[in-house]
Amino acid sequence: MIAEQFIEEGHPKKSVLSILGIPRSSYYYQPVEAPLRRGIAKSEYTTLRFGGQVSNNQVILDIEGLLGREFVDYGYLKVTHWLRQQKDYVINPKKVYRLMSENKLLNKVVPKKKGKRNWVKELLPPTSKAFDYLEFDIKYFHVWGKNRNALLLTVIDVHTRWVMGHYMAWGIKHPKVIALFKQIFETYPLPSRFFVRNDNGSQFIAGDVMDFFNKKGVVQEFCKPATPEQNAHIESYHSIQEKVICQRYEFDSLEDARQTLNRFIYFYNFERIHSGCDYYNPNHQLRKNCVTLDRQHLENVFDSASTKLLFSN
Repeated sequence: MIAEQFIEEGHPKKSVLSILGIPRSSYYYQPVEAPLRRGIAKSEYTTLRFGGQVSNNQVILDIEGLLGREFVDYGYLKVTHWLRQQKDYVINPKKVYRLMSENKLLNKVVPKKKGKRNWVKELLPPTSKAFDYLEFDIKYFHVWGKNRNALLLTVIDVHTRWVMGHYMAWGIKHPKVIALFKQIFETYPLPSRFFVRNDNGSQFIAGDVMDFFNKKGVVQEFCKPATPEQNAHIESYHSIQEKVICQRYEFDSLEDARQTLNRFIYFYNFERIHSGCDYYNPNHQLRKNCVTLDRQHLENVFDSASTKLLFSN
């Protein structure tokens, strides 16, 4: 230190510190080492409520046995209460947390694996022929006789507006989505490669559904959140259903709703004048695209609701 050199040569400390601009408090400061904090040693035993002790190793074994039981997903607080109630241990949550942490027994949140979604890039599907772009979604139907909502899953062809199939039930999970599309694949002359577009419902983002489409060579597109306009054709179809069915009928049962929907689908596909079909019906648009379907077969499918997923179940 320069100040020390001048001071050792005999210069006054006050003058040296003043010239060098060093405060006297800094010059005379001596750091004091903090005393070592000893703390309390970790207990190696746990006390029993009615006397006696057990080793912490026994406590750990008890915790492992508890967490190994079917359906048990306890965190350290619930484990603490269990140890007190079932093992008569006098033990606090901090100790249980320490023991579980040291032995890697704490609950770990395992993030659900999510597949990479192919987000919609264009507002409207760039369709050019029948069945090259399909949209699907779920709509609620109130069944007044049961005072509860049923769900309706519908698949529509964007190019012709043809309703390819639907499935109605009290609840719809992803296996039913796959089952409906399997039936559609077996019934229609689909292109070797086509697109399906849907929103981000739990049934549609399921890994099994995404894998199913991927293995079939189908490109699945996901609408961006809060953008129903990217799924406009199926949303428009739901609007029609709301106006001509939901606002006119009060269903007594699920079967009543299914039969009404079967009649509506027949009318919609074969008779309803649609502005999106140049004011013809979807069946006319199919024929215009050189797609011929067996009308009698489709009529039978409408009626066999109890055995087919296509158009109803």
